[in-house]
Amino acid sequence: MGQREMEVNKMRCLILFLVFLMVSATSPEVTSIADHIEDPAPPASLGGVWDDSPSGGLYGIISYDDVVVVYNVNSEVSCAIMENFTRRRGIPPDRVVGVDVPERESIDRDTFNTLRTQVESALQDRKLTQKINYIVTTKGVPLRVWGPGSSGSASVDSELALILGPYAGYIGGAYWIQNPYYGENERFSREKYGFYLVTRLTGYNLSDTLSLIERAERSGGKRGIFLLDVDPGKGGGYAAGNRWLRDANSTLRSMGFETYLDETTTFITDFENCSGYASWGSNDGHYSTTWNKNQGFEEGLNHWEFAGEGEVMLNTSYPYRGGRCLEVKKNTTGDFIIAQNVSVRGSIAYYISGHVNMTGGVVHFTAEVFTSSGALLLREKGGTVSGFTSGWALLRQLPLKPLPPTASKLRIVINISGKGEFYFDEIRLLEVKPHNTWIPGAIAETYVSSSGRTFTWPPYYGQSAIADLIREGVSGVKGYVYEPYLSAMAEPDILFPRYVSGYTMGESYYMASPFLSWRGVVVGDPKMCPYGLQAEITSSTVLKEVVNPGEEVRIAVNVTNIGFGDIRDLPLTLHLEEAGLPDLNAVINISQGQQVVVWFNFSAPTPGTYRVRLVLNEEETIPFMSSSGAEAEVTFRVNSLPEVLWMSSSSPYVRRGCNVLLSAEVRDVDDGLLPLTFSSWIIGPGGVNATLEMSLENSTLSATFTPPLSWDIGFASLHLVVRDPWGGCVHDTLNDAFFVLNNPPGVSNISWTTEVRRGSLFTLNLTLNDPDTPAHMLEVSSYLERNEERVELEERREGGEVTFTSLIPASIKTGLYDIHLILEDGINSTELLYPKAVDVLNSPPSIKLLSSPPNVLVRGEVVKLDVLGEDLEDPKGLLELRMEVGEGVEVSAERPLPGRWEVSLEAIRNAPLGPTELTIWVEDSEGGSSFPLILTFELINAPPEVRIISFELTSPGNKGDLLSTLNAVIEATDPDSGEGVELILNFTGESPFTVNLGRVNGRAHFKMIIWGNLTPGGWMMRATVVDSDGGVNSTEWITFVVVNSPPQILSAEAIASDEGASLTLHIVDPDLPPGHSLTLQVLSGEKLIFEGLVGMGEVTVELNLSSPVESLTLNVSDGYSYSTLTIPVIRPAENATLEGREEGGGVLPVALALAGAASGVLIAAYIYRQKRRGSVQR
Repeated sequence: MGQREMEVNKMRCLILFLVFLMVSATSPEVTSIADHIEDPAPPASLGGVWDDSPSGGLYGIISYDDVVVVYNVNSEVSCAIMENFTRRRGIPPDRVVGVDVPERESIDRDTFNTLRTQVESALQDRKLTQKINYIVTTKGVPLRVWGPGSSGSASVDSELALILGPYAGYIGGAYWIQNPYYGENERFSREKYGFYLVTRLTGYNLSDTLSLIERAERSGGKRGIFLLDVDPGKGGGYAAGNRWLRDANSTLRSMGFETYLDETTTFITDFENCSGYASWGSNDGHYSTTWNKNQGFEEGLNHWEFAGEGEVMLNTSYPYRGGRCLEVKKNTTGDFIIAQNVSVRGSIAYYISGHVNMTGGVVHFTAEVFTSSGALLLREKGGTVSGFTSGWALLRQLPLKPLPPTASKLRIVINISGKGEFYFDEIRLLEVKPHNTWIPGAIAETYVSSSGRTFTWPPYYGQSAIADLIREGVSGVKGYVYEPYLSAMAEPDILFPRYVSGYTMGESYYMASPFLSWRGVVVGDPKMCPYGLQAEITSSTVLKEVVNPGEEVRIAVNVTNIGFGDIRDLPLTLHLEEAGLPDLNAVINISQGQQVVVWFNFSAPTPGTYRVRLVLNEEETIPFMSSSGAEAEVTFRVNSLPEVLWMSSSSPYVRRGCNVLLSAEVRDVDDGLLPLTFSSWIIGPGGVNATLEMSLENSTLSATFTPPLSWDIGFASLHLVVRDPWGGCVHDTLNDAFFVLNNPPGVSNISWTTEVRRGSLFTLNLTLNDPDTPAHMLEVSSYLERNEERVELEERREGGEVTFTSLIPASIKTGLYDIHLILEDGINSTELLYPKAVDVLNSPPSIKLLSSPPNVLVRGEVVKLDVLGEDLEDPKGLLELRMEVGEGVEVSAERPLPGRWEVSLEAIRNAPLGPTELTIWVEDSEGGSSFPLILTFELINAPPEVRIISFELTSPGNKGDLLSTLNAVIEATDPDSGEGVELILNFTGESPFTVNLGRVNGRAHFKMIIWGNLTPGGWMMRATVVDSDGGVNSTEWITFVVVNSPPQILSAEAIASDEGASLTLHIVDPDLPPGHSLTLQVLSGEKLIFEGLVGMGEVTVELNLSSPVESLTLNVSDGYSYSTLTIPVIRPAENATLEGREEGGGVLPVALALAGAASGVLIAAYIYRQKRRGSVQR
């Protein structure tokens, strides 16, 4: 391109960009683009496409705020793509970067650096470095950069990815760097990963590229099949490619996506509804098996010779491998044509190639395409070769775009001009594969080293090119501008699962690609995300499942954005055709992760059950919606109103205060009867109302109604309201249901005394009832009647409560009497008869006790009772006394006066003790008996008798010493038994005791010696008797005193000797009984040196003294008291006795003895008590 042409293109791009700024907000609807626009296209064609570019697109649906578009100002195609894409995606002008570089696919490093600098400057100047995640290059921007060296060659896009970041220093380096985003599973952020995702919008021409953009808009929600074509012949270092395909198959299937994994030797073509594709492309070992080689130009001869000008036509219907070359020798200058017809298919792209070896002249060839009827559809000119080739020369390839659908035959025409020898070989017609059909949003990867080497038409075919896949209908694909090695491929086992998980196309390819700053190029809209925008109807409910005719139906629809981006203008349609109503539509704006509630309101149709459909994005107005067409159903019912079939009254006339039965039959055709509710009321005469509670049985409503007393006379109507559970309601009225009449007076709560005795009170109670007349205005009377005998009743009332009473005369006869009751309300008089309702009975006599009865009866006693009998009906007292008495009691009665009795009770001796009864009653001449008098007595024992006739001691008075004798005479008897009593004497003193004298019946004599039985001191005695029934009696206590005389030492002498001492003393005790001994103790100080029994009179005791002593203490005791005396011990030299002393003579011993006797009484008494406590009590 010359300098002038470049300047013109720049001007055109500037004009187009200005137009873009003016029309970016609104643009006309899209028109179709020609299928075969060649590059470079004429300006007029570009202008038409520009003006007709669609507006809107994904603008407002997916945010492209993080996208920058790079275009070449020197390329009209690049400008056109930029304008179309930015307008359709809503990309503002500050995110559009124009670069001024040559319009070439290959550039050197210097040119790349120029391009790089312009892009970096724009991003920095506009402060977009950290705001941008994606860079989109366009056709016309250089594709690949070579050098330095073969290892430094790379794609322009892969180098641009590293600008302005931590990896910028690797740009232009040898080989690649590792991609930090490789294998990740999260949203891309340039801020986190340090590079940009770069994709390219390109194709063979503008039409292919704009179609690529448009297909992205229709990709939402599309579902197809993932075709994974394994080459089973690949092994060794290539085995990884097949493994990726197999792993992708397993993962996609586990995610619920349909796949087709081919592991045969066939290279799969013509696959329909493809959503993802990965294969070995032209590197598949079986890619060329269907090539049409030689096409019949070889017929088994070494050469053909032609004399003169003419045309040779060869036809074949089958491919033929190998063979010999076609030889043509031409000696004339005219044209000579060789042609061959081949069967082809429409909609498939082909290319033709061949080789020629010639010695002169000119050769060129043409392809002609015909319909089955022979109509010419297409003629394409191929290459031209002239002159001497000095060997085999390649005829220029002739690529054919996808043939028209009606194509059936292709004719290859070789035109030879001039003289020379011509040899043709390897004339081939090859299919551009795989010629699948693709759904919008389909992406692909092929393991082909140079699949992205060019996007210029016509290409030169060696290896397969991704530009053909774009033309076929792929929406995203990755290719390679130079040999990248298998390890640089986008691995399908990562690519496809990420893509269907909702990531953008750009994210998916970069997560699947291990290297940056290398040779890959990703083609397509980077933010295409068919599986990313996902909304679903999470719930749909009708506010009321059942509505009534004419009510509003309200349906709430919960729509949730479960995808990766915000959704704008999402259409939701409610289809109401089943209900006979027009569809309703709503438009939703819903942010990522948000749930919104959409309400549809419409008037209910006719009764019935309806199922209506809700559909999201039904017309696919929003692309990239993977949930397009998502449906939900809602069911609601329009209620049928209940019905009242009939209403009736049990009687046409009803008295006030009386009951009438009102009925109605109801029906609810769609709900049955159980859920129905009712309300009803009576419209009475004069328009008054009364509530009526009706109950339902089966289908019949019924209630009993009583017209109020206050109502007027006249007609009353029944009004009924029936409601079902859904609010359906129906009103109905039975006019003049009944006529209200006056009600005569009556009674209720009537009761009376059914049996009454003569002389007793009869009572009749009743309540007056008259709905028409107040109770106080009613007159009422009553009487009892039997034959000609009549008893009038007296009235007493309180309000409507009436009591009739009367004392039944004693003179009337007994029997059954009728009750007569007369009621008058001033208008009507009513007599009520209750026949034989009252039984008048005889009044029995009565009995009462005039004297108080005792509670006990003592055996042997006689008790008298005064009894009175009365009979009001027999005043003469012609009564008989009847008596019954219990065991052990005798009873008798005398009647001193009429109706009076004296009853005598006598308890029998020896009768059993305990309670007994006397029953007394009287009987009249008619056999009537009084209530019996039942008297209860306790029959008790007569206590025994005891007395002390005489009591004396041998000494005078009630005082005696130990030598005295106690004499007593006691008399003891049992008055109600001859068996005698047990006699016991009780003694109480220092040591109380008893003496049992056995059973006594009469007098008993008792004699007891004091010594050994009673201790000195004060005593009391009494006599106690116990009879055979346990009766006890005792006498009063008799008091007496027992005294004691202590023993006395009259003289004492102790004479010392060699062995000890000899003690001689004289002892007396006035009340010591004969044969009893005294106790003598001799002490030296506190030491006891002798103790023994001695008698009275003179006593000598020999003492054994261990050492001499000066004096001795003598104690003598009779067991009750003792005396103490201290004497000196006389030495033999003294030769004198105590009695022989001149001084004092015998006075000292006696005085000492008397003094000691007084002090020793208490000690002796103590010793005696101690001995008594150890003896058995008498």
